Amino acid sequence: MQNLENHVTHNNLLDVSHFDMPIRKIDNPTVLLPDINGKYLEQVKMDNQTLVYRPDTMDILGRSRSKQYKIVEPTELYTAHAKKLLEQTDLPLSDVIVDDYIYEGGRKQKRTVTLPSLTKQMNDGSKVSMRSDIFNSVDMSWMYQAFAGAYRDLCRNTLVFGGQRMYHIRQKHTKGLNVMSTLKSVAKTFELFNENQELMNKMLKQEISLKTMAHILASNICKKKEGSGKKLLDDTSISVNYKLLDYFIDRIEQESGNLGYTVWNLYNALTHWSTHIDDTFERLDDKGVAHEIKMTRAGSQTHTARTKREDKVREFMNSEDWQKLLANTYIFTSLHPNIQERLN
Repeated sequence: MQNLENHVTHNNLLDVSHFDMPIRKIDNPTVLLPDINGKYLEQVKMDNQTLVYRPDTMDILGRSRSKQYKIVEPTELYTAHAKKLLEQTDLPLSDVIVDDYIYEGGRKQKRTVTLPSLTKQMNDGSKVSMRSDIFNSVDMSWMYQAFAGAYRDLCRNTLVFGGQRMYHIRQKHTKGLNVMSTLKSVAKTFELFNENQELMNKMLKQEISLKTMAHILASNICKKKEGSGKKLLDDTSISVNYKLLDYFIDRIEQESGNLGYTVWNLYNALTHWSTHIDDTFERLDDKGVAHEIKMTRAGSQTHTARTKREDKVREFMNSEDWQKLLANTYIFTSLHPNIQERLN
């Protein structure tokens, strides 16, 4: 068995050898149970359960009570992370620092990528380097998490210290987890910081009320297309896609504890929607009962849906309303009563 040190530091993004171990998953496993004399005579099938193990050592890594569990292979995960960063050809990667961690015999993993040449100046005059942290596990104990930002340290409960978190995603290991979309968002955060740090800093600092966010969303990306009948009647009222609006509000409120009610929080919600095609959120019905709402249509093609969403976000960010928002000149006189109800 290879030497599984807890922590190694190196400079090669594509070197994932520290995480190299075979992992297998089996659904509805059959186990042998001993009788009263200790003889293994009884075979019992564990229905609706998933077992994760190492085929080289036969060590049991974890057991789930759901067949929806999705293994994220650490070598594949961190290789994909590296490739996404390498695709950003303008990133200063010549002095990159990579810290690889494994815990409990490989059951849990973490990779930290730091870019010393890409820094953010703090209020006290000190500089903090941009970094990305990816948490993963194969024993069902940790949720998948991806961070990006300029900070000195962080902990797995999403808190960062000595800096600013700019992107974060936290999801269960289920079929809805789209790792590639999260890694794309991490790389795009680095790219934006590198190419237009002034704009990113402006969005991070510019506060905006939830009502204003709801209004600009309803008037643009959440606005339904007008039919010919409505145009003929000169009906100027806005028809809103409330499912999409509720989704954006849910995302924004989830991140408000760390990103605040800022333009950056709104920007993150938009880019998250455009890349996480299979995302879900909880929505309360009239009786106060929560239901999981899927954000994709049955039978839709992922690549087609992603392209359409990216086009809609791009159109919104090129709109006059978005430019006014960045310039702090966007105003509205009244809020649609249905939108107001959702914000109470």
